[in-house]
Amino acid sequence: MQNTKTSHHVINPKRRMLLGRLIGTLIVLGALVSGIMVWRINYQHPRTNDAMVRANIVGIAPEVSGRIVELHVEDNQYVKQGDLLYLIDPRPYEAKLAQAKAELMLAEKEVESKRASSGSAESTIERLEHLRTAAEAEVKRVEAEDEYLHNYLDRLEPLVEKQYVTTDQLNQAKSKYAASRAELADARAKVLSAQSAIAEAKSESQRAISLIAQVGHVNARIEAARAVVAAAELNVEYCSVRAPFDAYVTNLNTREGEYAKVGTQSFALVDDRHWYVIANFKETYLQSIHPGQEAEVFLVGYPGKRYRGVVSGIGWANYPDNAKQQGVLPEVQRTLNWVILASRFQVRIDISERDSEHPLRMGMTAFVTVLDRPAETNEHR
Repeated sequence: MQNTKTSHHVINPKRRMLLGRLIGTLIVLGALVSGIMVWRINYQHPRTNDAMVRANIVGIAPEVSGRIVELHVEDNQYVKQGDLLYLIDPRPYEAKLAQAKAELMLAEKEVESKRASSGSAESTIERLEHLRTAAEAEVKRVEAEDEYLHNYLDRLEPLVEKQYVTTDQLNQAKSKYAASRAELADARAKVLSAQSAIAEAKSESQRAISLIAQVGHVNARIEAARAVVAAAELNVEYCSVRAPFDAYVTNLNTREGEYAKVGTQSFALVDDRHWYVIANFKETYLQSIHPGQEAEVFLVGYPGKRYRGVVSGIGWANYPDNAKQQGVLPEVQRTLNWVILASRFQVRIDISERDSEHPLRMGMTAFVTVLDRPAETNEHR
């Protein structure tokens, strides 16, 4: 009986040792399997809690300067595309528009007058061409008669000495020849006068054409006046500042009576058309993230609410926090790193669904998990 008890006490420590070893082995194997599973899950479904909801912010600045006479929005108000945000006093620009329209009418009348003047100049040139043609014909006629009288006088002069003709007949021939010479000179002067008048008329016609400034079917002066009118109409339109898209008004710090300047932002609009999340992932996860993958987004402000998203892009640049430069050479510090921290790169995730009961706000903290599958399209949902 005593031997049996001794044997029983000897066996129990061995069993306990084996059982301890078995439990220890199972714990190690469990930790190893759990580590492998966690590692695989992290790389198949990368996740991060360093994320934030974002939207595009557009500053609203007027295209024209003037005093704000009407303000139709309040801070944090929702506006739709085309809604009137505020109105700048349009009266100075309406006056400039009226002036531009009047100048356009004057330009049209002036061009019409120049065209009429140009047509009159063409008629004058045509009439002078006829006069020059008639004068040239008269010159030819007088030249022929002059040549005949000259030859007749040459024949008479020898006959006077022989007394075949009288002195009176010779003097009469000389008188006719002298009259013919004068008539020829007058006819030639008329031709020169007609040519001079034609040249002057053509010069006036060219001057009128240049003042008309016509190129093909387009008149430069009228088009320039029309451009001034269009610019004035655009300035009148710019007096009404409207929402370029559906958005939320933010940082409104202006009221009626304030003078708005061109290019100076009065407030901003939060673009409600596109919401996205900027998630910072470690560089070790980037090889598992690709554009087009589906993502799950959870917001701290809405516990349990899930948003579906799509990876739209991965950042290509990250400025190192320890980079310095002296002149044109980089400054590289000597360091001894026992722990190397992975850099983080921004991943943009477009939120593909909305919930009116859980509105998105820029700056909300988000948790993001990128799933190992392509995002579903709206047609398959």
